[in-house]
Amino acid sequence: REREKEGKMATLAIGPQTIKAQIEKETENFRQLQQEVSKNHTARLRFTQQLQESQMVKKELDLLDDEAVVYKLVGPALIRQDLVEAKANVDKRMQFMKTESERLDTSLKSLENKQNQAQEEVIALQKKLQKVTQK
Repeated sequence: REREKEGKMATLAIGPQTIKAQIEKETENFRQLQQEVSKNHTARLRFTQQLQESQMVKKELDLLDDEAVVYKLVGPALIRQDLVEAKANVDKRMQFMKTESERLDTSLKSLENKQNQAQEEVIALQKKLQKVTQK
């Protein structure tokens, strides 16, 4: 595998300008990956906050007796809702958020691996450029 990388770089390393162009390309790729990681973190934070809110709602609903009246805010109106239905809705919402958080975690790990690879590629190209320009 190392030979593949060396061979790949050797064909690209015709001169310093070619290496500089590759560095710019890889740097841009790295920046894009950074933005995706940032977006992923933001989305994960949002889901984590919503999950915590839903857990609080579930605790509150669990404290109510079976005869309690529960209302759901729909737009500007409060609509009466069955307690069992409200609990089921909160459970579904929590399950969805857990699944989505797990998906975001997996995506984040993948993005971070790609980001690390891009960073290593930039460093390798910079070292190669330095060797070429020192000759």
